[in-house]
Amino acid sequence: MKLQKIDSVLKEQILSKYFSIEDKVATLKLVYDTFAELINPNFGDAKTEKLNDKLFSDIKDAVEILPRKYKLNIEIVIKDFGEYSQEECEEIISQNIKLSIYLALKSMGAHRWGGLALMGVGALVLILSYFLHSSDYDIIFDIVNISGTLFVWEGAATAFIQRSLELKSAKKLARALQNVVVLADK
Repeated sequence: MKLQKIDSVLKEQILSKYFSIEDKVATLKLVYDTFAELINPNFGDAKTEKLNDKLFSDIKDAVEILPRKYKLNIEIVIKDFGEYSQEECEEIISQNIKLSIYLALKSMGAHRWGGLALMGVGALVLILSYFLHSSDYDIIFDIVNISGTLFVWEGAATAFIQRSLELKSAKKLARALQNVVVLADK
């Protein structure tokens, strides 16, 4: 029991260096000099801004070090909004969070179907290998059989394991993220 208490106190001390913690809610303050540094200038048109990966990478890093029992509030402090208003920045960030969720779901679907296709090809190759099975062509049978097995294993890993890791990461972010606020530097 003492070891768990020491571990808990140590964890609180470490987390308090990066987060403001109050009642199992951790607040992370991300400070950027300009809003323009978050924008990917090569994507979209003048009406729609796409953020680069800098903000999302910072958010994912925060979620990774945060224990499961904490909720996460993010305060994005921008020193210079440039040609944008604070409300426009909040809307752009909100739209980009929705876009990142859409892309994560799309990616998970592609992994699933790609993995299932690999498994199907592997199954066909394994069936073919049994038609080639004869004492004269043992080496060919072994090569085709191993190839089919590898296709099935890679397909299963892609469809189920890799997909579940991405889903776990997305769920952890969705569970932890409670609030995102854009503030002007004062």
